[in-house]
Amino acid sequence: MPELAVIIPAYNSIKTISATLARFAAARAALPQAALLLVDDGSSDGTAGAAKRAAEKLGLDLRVLPHEKNRGYGAAQKTGFKAALGLGCRAIVLLHSDGQYAPEELPVMVKPLLDGSADMCAGSRLLSGRARAEGMPLARYLANGWLTALENKVFGLNFAEYHSGYMAYAPAALHAIKFETLTDKFHFDGEMLLCAGKLGLRVAQVPVSANYGPGTSSLSPLPYLAEVAGVMIRYLKRGYFFQ
Repeated sequence: MPELAVIIPAYNSIKTISATLARFAAARAALPQAALLLVDDGSSDGTAGAAKRAAEKLGLDLRVLPHEKNRGYGAAQKTGFKAALGLGCRAIVLLHSDGQYAPEELPVMVKPLLDGSADMCAGSRLLSGRARAEGMPLARYLANGWLTALENKVFGLNFAEYHSGYMAYAPAALHAIKFETLTDKFHFDGEMLLCAGKLGLRVAQVPVSANYGPGTSSLSPLPYLAEVAGVMIRYLKRGYFFQ
């Protein structure tokens, strides 16, 4: 039985998935036995085939979980979570297919879960103090900090960042959070963090680096901002049930 499940949501990631898997393969010596689950979210560019070929060359045991059509970033995580919970792992961690979050930092992300000191771990680029130097665009850096401050005020919480995709969970956290009721879109991670805070789960926050090179995040800012606003409005209307 693997101690760790690594979930890779992927949509049209053929240009980046092989390099991401190679970096994971290089980092796996510092990890416990891990199950590697790639959720192919309706890709049309052959992402799943490229991932399988790369995994075979690297000696990785990769399981592909296909969606027949594109259902969204949050929906891909939900599929991965359900599969991982069925494996009986002690920790479940998200790894983006585009290489924006470093596979080399996986040991740091899962350590608080494996040693029992946290129920959830959130990686933050803002905590590192290196986000701008590593190429985070100024507009995104300022928007991230401003939105996080606003969300903390609205939610009555004190997290360093709601807009990172480097997240790890103990199974107990996924059982406590009604994740199936959350968005299928991009702000799924922020909703998970909100729910964890309101449920009183132990959330470790660790600094992580980020790569903003070609081929990384293509997130459209205006739809994402609308999503974040919708989460805050839903919360103020008591649209979340935490018990």
